[in-house]
Amino acid sequence: MLNLADKVAVVTGAARGTGRTHCERLADVGADVIAVDTAAAADDLASTAAALAARGRRCFTSTADVRDLRAVMEAIDAGVAALGGLDVVVANAGVHAPGAPAWELTSEVWQEALDVNVTGVWHTVKAAAPHLSAGGAIVIIGSTNGLRGTANTAHYTTSKHAIVGLARTLANELGPLGIRVNTVHPGAVATPTAPAAGCVQQGP
Repeated sequence: MLNLADKVAVVTGAARGTGRTHCERLADVGADVIAVDTAAAADDLASTAAALAARGRRCFTSTADVRDLRAVMEAIDAGVAALGGLDVVVANAGVHAPGAPAWELTSEVWQEALDVNVTGVWHTVKAAAPHLSAGGAIVIIGSTNGLRGTANTAHYTTSKHAIVGLARTLANELGPLGIRVNTVHPGAVATPTAPAAGCVQQGP
């Protein structure tokens, strides 16, 4: 069984959905958590902290948009100072706007996907990696869209393919230092943001 007793993890997009679930799972196996999300999700972020406190684990919360490198660095630095170190990074924050054929996507929708899903991951790793040492781990949350092409999701699919390349490069760079880098690729998950992205429940 996974044992992260007294380890410290940072999770981005931690306020709700899969991000909160990641936090809860980490707490269940003994980790304290630096929970990061946008200011707009501050109330939900507080609920994440309460869920971890109920499990007997510490949770340092900080608001930052992963598109803002300075804010992400300040959030992670403050969390590390408060909790005493960093062992695990979960780059979870992401967006999935409603899709359309590639030639019909707006520049704004395309750019947001790249800014959050790709640059945001790079910002998270850039801010966190200096705090990691041998035995540390980085987990980048991808998508099955990062393993295949899917119609009407050019913005999202491109961003998720990009982080696979980023993760492979980081693994080559950080592996010699004893730090593991992996991606995981879930399919559709029932989260509060799923309907806005055009995901609908099938069946009863």
